[in-house]
Amino acid sequence: MPIIFEDDLPENVVSIERRSQTWNGVTVEDVHEHARGGVLHSMLYENDTRLTINLEEVGGVTEPRLKRNQACARDHTANHMALIPRGMHLWGFAQDLRYCRYGILIFDIPKLRDRLEDDFTPQAFEEPRLRFMDARILTLVRMLSDIPMDDGASTLLGDSLTAGVFALLSSPRKDPQEGKRLAPWQVRKVTEYMRDQLPRQIELRELANLIGQSQWHFCRAFKASTGVSPYQWQLDERVKMVQRLLLKSEIPLEAVAEATGFSDSMHLIRTFKKRSGQTPGAWRRENGLR
Repeated sequence: MPIIFEDDLPENVVSIERRSQTWNGVTVEDVHEHARGGVLHSMLYENDTRLTINLEEVGGVTEPRLKRNQACARDHTANHMALIPRGMHLWGFAQDLRYCRYGILIFDIPKLRDRLEDDFTPQAFEEPRLRFMDARILTLVRMLSDIPMDDGASTLLGDSLTAGVFALLSSPRKDPQEGKRLAPWQVRKVTEYMRDQLPRQIELRELANLIGQSQWHFCRAFKASTGVSPYQWQLDERVKMVQRLLLKSEIPLEAVAEATGFSDSMHLIRTFKKRSGQTPGAWRRENGLR
């Protein structure tokens, strides 16, 4: 989805820039708000449960309110979060705000219930929670917000991160357990499937269903077994696929990118250099094709 610059702005808000992407029944909005002075505006999602996370604030502290003119009873903390059930009104307030960046995760509860199965705890999403903090969730949301919009292989990464956020919210008082390892036959079944499906984008639930596990349990078990996440494993295989094409032919990078699932040649170059330390052209020259 393209970046949206909003026109109908609350008082003292100069601009709002909103970027949205959706994975696994969760819409992730990365919102940048510029303001001059006091801000008070409505944040009502009648049909969706959502989590808001304060990622950065300049010039004043932000405050979630359940009532327009009633201050939040909990003290401010950096990177505070608010979990708001569907239909519940939330107000965003700040006395002298210049800039705020925050993430909003909008949950499709029915879809998540079907997809996450044992990881779903409905009671955790029925009561509001204001100004709480969870460093694990913050890390996952920052990673979600940083996924490039042109990343053609972001499905597995986005699915994994959103499943992790949802699992942590479902059991906020439990420490995440170390993922149990997959059996060797399970690793083979999953990795062979991912390799056979290249370069198609694969959803996390496809892989979890192959061996009858929930998404979050599978994701942790896969990493415990292989040392990398499913997304990282798939990305490494796509880079290997690029290398094979570079060695076997002189086709231009744009065609290589299309054949291996990258959005364009620039996306391919950035990813290839990050994974191999060289640009595709330099790697091709060094490895024998002149």
